[in-house]
Order: sequence, then structure tokens, then C-alpha cells
Amino acid sequence: MPKSSQTLAEKILLSERRHPVDAFLTTDQRVLARITDGIYRQPSSALRELISNAYDADASEVIISTDAPRFNQISVRDDGLGLSPETLAHLVEHIGGSPKRTEEGKELGVTAKQNENLSPGGRQLIGKLGIGLFSVAQFTRHFLIITKRSNDAYRTIADITLGYTGGQQKLPNLEGGRHDIETGHALIWREPASDKESQGTEIKLLELLPRTRAELASDDLWARIDFERSEGEIQATTPPSWHIGRMKPKQNEVLALQPQLPWTEEDDQRVRFEKLARAVRGAAESGSEVVDLDTLFDHYLQTLWTLSLSVPLEYIEVHPFDIPGGGECLFYELENHSRGQAKLLKLKKEETPRHALKLKTPNGTSKKPFRVIVDGVQLFRPILYSNLPKTKAAVRDPLLFIGHDTQKFANKPEVLSGGTLEFEAYLFWAPRIIPKQHQGVIIRVGNASGALFDRTFMGYQVSEQTRTRQITAEIFVRQGLDDAINIDRESFNYAHPHYQYLVKWLHSALRQLANRHKDIGKHTRSEKLAHEGKKTREKVDDRVESALRARGVEDIPDVVLLEASRQSEARQLRRQGTIALRKEQILPTSSVKLTVAQEQRQRLAEKKAVAIVQLLHGWGLLESLSYDDQEKLVRGIIDIVLVEG
Repeated sequence: MPKSSQTLAEKILLSERRHPVDAFLTTDQRVLARITDGIYRQPSSALRELISNAYDADASEVIISTDAPRFNQISVRDDGLGLSPETLAHLVEHIGGSPKRTEEGKELGVTAKQNENLSPGGRQLIGKLGIGLFSVAQFTRHFLIITKRSNDAYRTIADITLGYTGGQQKLPNLEGGRHDIETGHALIWREPASDKESQGTEIKLLELLPRTRAELASDDLWARIDFERSEGEIQATTPPSWHIGRMKPKQNEVLALQPQLPWTEEDDQRVRFEKLARAVRGAAESGSEVVDLDTLFDHYLQTLWTLSLSVPLEYIEVHPFDIPGGGECLFYELENHSRGQAKLLKLKKEETPRHALKLKTPNGTSKKPFRVIVDGVQLFRPILYSNLPKTKAAVRDPLLFIGHDTQKFANKPEVLSGGTLEFEAYLFWAPRIIPKQHQGVIIRVGNASGALFDRTFMGYQVSEQTRTRQITAEIFVRQGLDDAINIDRESFNYAHPHYQYLVKWLHSALRQLANRHKDIGKHTRSEKLAHEGKKTREKVDDRVESALRARGVEDIPDVVLLEASRQSEARQLRRQGTIALRKEQILPTSSVKLTVAQEQRQRLAEKKAVAIVQLLHGWGLLESLSYDDQEKLVRGIIDIVLVEG
């Protein structure tokens, strides 16, 4: 085993294919102490880690080939900075000992010279502990790393085999009392390169594990469908609407089922993903109450969708901060305290929340562009904000609640507080969120996320089951929280002060959203009732006019039902030809506060009482009665009219 990474680096520089360097992979003991928990659970997680490494290396493009639907091998190629022999040597000897965010990272050229938290090109690093090689173990134990730096006349190749890390090994004592353990084997050599200016890294995953191929090929799904068909049982499992196709069992070179994809071979890379997102929207428009990716897509397409949500990419339609004013969406600004109330954000036509609130979270990356292409499909963040399905609920148009905060945790030492936390966030409400996997909140650090949407909204306890199913939210952490990310990058240390602060902030934001949503709903229902009441009252007027006209009466008398405070005006009104009667003698009164619907019914009852007086007067049936008797007669009729079953 080499004594230092520098010694191995020197050997790599002098190597060639005929005399490769023989090396062993080692891992810092702090990583192995947690490795038994199982770092990565899905193939998408492993691909996410490889994409993250390319992003941190300032790549502008990552091209992934999965050999679908056979999945014999997978290639991940980027145009990033590439690995120098020194960096590759460090990677091999220190899996889990990432030089990112360290002074050593500056020396190896994997971080910016001025800031170890940034890539050389100025991107916020999204890699965690340098455990990318363990992500590869999700796919295979055998892979190649082919890498080259710009202006290097050689490319470096590492043929790596990962060994089993679960068994007991004696930990050798190294310098400084550090304990390392062998976790694999590598053959490394250098070859001349004709394209001296080129740069980048390609990882070829060879001899994919059967379980990984089965997962990507949806073998369990198809096997279940085959079983139900062969046994003549009720078809409980519906084939996915869209899938990559299927190879014949035990004949991995024979296609048994043609792919069913929403795009065509002629479509370009962007259009293919647009059509994939359109397929999800189309499922909602076709009448499905709930759009579920588990039934809409096979595992392969779900993997593409999951990757699209994980890495720093542009939105397929528009970043929520860039939705312009003047459309159907209403905008609100969230307040940063527990009893806050969201304020209406009045945007001019085409003005965006980003401009109004001076928001900084980019759409994709803020520096160099970044693209990810999988099997000819360019990925975008697939969250939809427009043309979503409507419901018959009172609130029908989308609501966007936006907030931002910087918490310095004053008077607390950084070792306890974690330092400054800065973030921007939104909560988007719509009658229906599609697909259902987008219901919840997702936290992004460096505009990337290992976790998907949390449908509990970080443990929100208030019973808001209907409303929370109508919300999609993202929190963009611009500073802080990184230390709270667990080693798998798919979960958080819930006890971390930054996470705890975000929990309180989010739950306050949800309460602000709920309060505004209720107010808007109440106002909308009130307006609807008022509009419907007005139409009904107009119908009453038309009926009275029609009935009296048939009687030959052209002049319909004015009728006023006077409140108690205005009864002194009765005599004067009668002298002017108006029929003035006491309102409390004709209509039933209530001492309790009426609801909006009850108020509308009261107004309609008053209109009907006026109409009855007008009809009776037109027929000449009131002239011989005193005003008291007129009131009693109309009261008797209105009581009968208002009887309910």
C-alpha cells in the first residue's frame, strides 16, 4: 500500500498500459463507521452522485448512456475539469476523505483558490464527503474511470474493482494514528492523448449487478403482470402508460415489448422531455383524479424524473420566482415570525417576484450553464405551475406564497448554531398538484437535493389533509444547512439548529397560506352568492313586472321596508306615493350574526316581500286595509313562502 497519495501520483505519471500501477482503494474510518446503514437505495441515487461530481468539476454537460432497455452497461461522461493524477490518487486512497471544502482541495485544484466551498469556476459545491465510488457500488463492482485535464498530453485510466466492505479487517495504523481499510483494487495507467485541449471524465459501469438491471428494467412489474395473465386472475396490475420496452426474460438481446414513449425519434433532446412532462399533464386532463408516476411510468422513466428533481437544472416551463404578474396567479409575501400574515404582493403586468423581492436563487446555475442528457433526453426540473386542472372548489386560481430570510443566530457560538442560515422559498397552492409525488416540500442546498418531496411538510401536525395535498413547495438554501445533510444526502439531521429553524419557518408559512386561502375562499363564496342572489332578485322583478303587465298595470309602485331607525320617514314617503311598511313586522329577525349564505337568503326574502306587496297593490287588494293589516297579510304570506322542508 502506498505511504502517501503523492507517491501513488508519481507512479501514475510514469505508468503506461504495459506496466500499470497496482493500487488498493482505502477509506477513511469515519465513513465506514456509518456505511452499514446503507448509503444509496435506488439507481437514481447513484446516478445523482455521479452527476453531482461532474457539476462540482465545473462541467457544462453530462451525457449518460444506459443501454436501455438491456442495461448491460452504463456510461457517464462529462466535460468538466477532469482529474489530475494527484487528485485521482487522493480519490483512490481516501474514499470518504473528500478534499472539497478543505485547504487540500485548493492545492489539488478541486476548489476555488479563494473559497474552499466553491468549485474552481465559482459554483457552490454540492458533493458531500467524497463517497461517489460507493454510489457506483449500487450498479456494479467493476468500472473504469477515464479522465483528462486540459493541456495534459495524457489521459489517465483507472480500472477499479470494489471489494466487500462488510467483513472484518484489521485496521492498520498509519501516520498520525489514522486507520484506513482496503475497500477495493485499482489498476491505473496513462495513455497518450491526441486531443491535448480536451478535458473531462467518463465513468463506465461494467457488468451491472442483476438487481440493478432488474430495477431499471422494471422486471418485478412485468413479472407480476405475466403471472396475473398466465394464472387467469383478474388483472390487478395495470401496465404503465409509458415505458422503455422490455427484453425477453433470460434473452437480454431479444426485444419482447416495443417501447411506448411520449416522444418520437425525430424529436430533439429538449422536446423529448417536454413531451414527457406533457404526458403527466395529459394524464390529469384525461380524467384521472390522482396522477401517480408509479402507474404512469415504468422504473426507467421514473428514474429520469427523479434525476430531474435532484440536480441543478432549469425548470421545464419557468422558475416560480419568474412567473409574471397580470396572469391568473395571485402572489403573497410571507412574514418571518410565527404570528405573521402573508401580504398581497401587487405585481405590475409582466413584473416578477424575483424583481419585486430582489430574489437571488437562479434558474438552474448562476454561473456556467449545466445540462444533463440521458439516452438522448435533456432533463429539466419538471415542476408545473400553469394550465393545471381546476376543481369546483371556491378558490380556483393558483396562489404563490414567497418568503426569504437570513438568520444569524446572534449570541450563539457558531459551533452550536451552525453559523448563518440564508434561504429563499415558495409555497405554491393549486386545486390539484400533478403528479402526486410533487405534493410536499423539497429542500435544496446549492440548488440540488438528495431528498424528494416530503409530504409531511417536515412534520406539520395541523390537520390540513386536503390543503396540504394542494401545495408544492421548495426551500432554496443559499448559505448553511450543509452540515445537517446526512451521509446519504437523502435525509437530514433533524436536531441541527438550521433544520429546526426551517421547520418553524415552514410551519408558520403553512399557517399563513391556510389563513389567506380561507379568506380568499370566503370572499369568493360571498361574491358568488351575491351574484347568484342578484340574478334571483332580477328574476323576481321580471316575474312581478310580467304579472302586473298581464293585469294591465304599467306603473309598478315603489315599496320600502323600513328599519326601526327610519320609521319616522314613513309618513313623508307615503305622501310621495311610496308604500312604506315596517320591516320587523314583515320579516323574521335574528339576534345572532348571520353567515354569508344566511345574509343572502335574508336579502332574497326581503325582495320577495316587496314583490308580494307590489302584486297585491297591483290587484287592488291593499287599498281597503290599514297599514297594520297590510303588514300582517304580507307577513302571513311570506311565512308560508319561506317554509323549508
